[in-house]
Amino acid sequence: MDTRSLLGMMHAEEALLISIVRSLPPEIRNRIANDFHEQVEIAEASHVSTSGDRETSDAFKTHLRRLSNLLAALS
Repeated sequence: MDTRSLLGMMHAEEALLISIVRSLPPEIRNRIANDFHEQVEIAEASHVSTSGDRETSDAFKTHLRRLSNLLAALS
């Protein structure tokens, strides 16, 4: 799968997740945002070497950071 297709799927996932989280009570939104932020920190700290290309890996990490920021803004 090429990077553009992967990014398109990530943006669609992001829009769906944000819509779902917006409909939840504030205390649950806060918990989700905190849990997701922890997962982003783990993903960024991970130095697992994969056979995939660096561009895809960087795009995924950027997506995670963006989604974490959006979730934090909702909480």
